[in-house]
Amino acid sequence: MKSAKEFAGWLYGQFKDRKQGVYLTKEDVATLSGRQRFTHEFITDIHYELALKGMGFVTDTHREKFYLFHLPSEHWQHQDGASRIHTLPPAKHKTP
Repeated sequence: MKSAKEFAGWLYGQFKDRKQGVYLTKEDVATLSGRQRFTHEFITDIHYELALKGMGFVTDTHREKFYLFHLPSEHWQHQDGASRIHTLPPAKHKTP
């Protein structure tokens, strides 16, 4: 059974060159990590370890697919057209 740190290191080594990222199924994570069951904390710990290396690891709401991807390195305001982005107007409160 691999720890979250060991599994994160393995994932990074296998997929660091996949710039578009990959996804794994629940069964993939169980098989590759050597765990029959895993907790939300295990996934959070994997994400933490990968974030230190510039990658993210998140799941969908049903925890069926797990997404491994490179974290962006460019701030949104440095994107072309960022000066055309406006903030949302304040919410209007309805009076009873």
